[in-house]
Amino acid sequence: MKKPSKFISILLITAIMNIPFAVNAADDISYGGEYGLEYSEATAAFHYRHDPRLNKKAMEDIIIDPSAVYGFSPSPSGSLAPYAGYDWTNADAVESYRQNRIEYLQSYSQMYGILDEMTAEGKSIEEIARKVSGKRNELRLAAYEGDPEGLETVKAYNLERYGHEDGPTADEMFEKYGSWERVIEKAFSHNPGMDACVGLYDDCYNYYIAFDYIEDESTAPASREYTVAAFIDAVGLYGHSDTGTLFAFSDAEDVSKVYAAELAQAAEYGVVKGYDDKSLRPKTTVCRVEALVILDRILPEKEAVREASDFPDVPKWAKASVDNLSAAGIVEGYDNGTLGAYDDLTVEQIKILIARLNEYKEPHYN
Repeated sequence: MKKPSKFISILLITAIMNIPFAVNAADDISYGGEYGLEYSEATAAFHYRHDPRLNKKAMEDIIIDPSAVYGFSPSPSGSLAPYAGYDWTNADAVESYRQNRIEYLQSYSQMYGILDEMTAEGKSIEEIARKVSGKRNELRLAAYEGDPEGLETVKAYNLERYGHEDGPTADEMFEKYGSWERVIEKAFSHNPGMDACVGLYDDCYNYYIAFDYIEDESTAPASREYTVAAFIDAVGLYGHSDTGTLFAFSDAEDVSKVYAAELAQAAEYGVVKGYDDKSLRPKTTVCRVEALVILDRILPEKEAVREASDFPDVPKWAKASVDNLSAAGIVEGYDNGTLGAYDDLTVEQIKILIARLNEYKEPHYN
């Protein structure tokens, strides 16, 4: 089936963006740290259900900041750099930023109205693009009503980048992106990094999927580095580890900055040992059985709460680990009695494992 164009996608997500925003935080997953930062020791009180670390577009503009209200703050080197100097640890200030952001996103309904009306009138893609692009600039400036500092910041940014304070013109956007359809798409886009900084990342999750910023977690395969980091964050066993430990691996430079602290901990404690060629392969997908062996190494002695399941598709090298986790009630197989040992582990399945791990930790792991 041919994938729908971005223009059609915009029409399809109108309902998504017109719902009231509300925080949907959950404590079933946490996120990791930068080089030299042991995030598991300084975890922010707030946790997103959907991990912003998995959104490359978001992480281009933000850094993990355990002291920030929502665990993230703008990067001094990204497109949100003008906001890096704001106090992201001040709950009252961040709430003000959050409310401004909500009002701005909800104001998109005006652009949807323009889009629907002009489409019904049979207007050309160029005419629609020019109209919604101009409206986007207008709404962005209006969002800073009552926030003169923010207004001056965005005007200064526009002046430096585009040569005028209002934002990019439709012609400038066309020259940059090459089509009027792309101009429309960019008019409806917004920065997921800022959403993460103000507590709205979960609320906009379906939007990121619609615009291909991320893959749906139910189908997105988990990388080796993310799997290790998520498990270590969930358990919080280890203290600081020198990220220089990673340079024992031939592909240490491939480790994402946001997972380096946890990967260093995992290497130091023998959770990950690398392959025969001295590589770590951090960005390769991980299969279910490999992830379970990693999790078994992370956990200390586990108390059996039931008889281990005898999965017929588990290889000998992983059987002891799978049996340990199965007996502890952390691992379940498929309805047909198999583990699906070599199936890719998805991000959603990591969250399920962590939820079971948290249930197990409560009575057994204090």
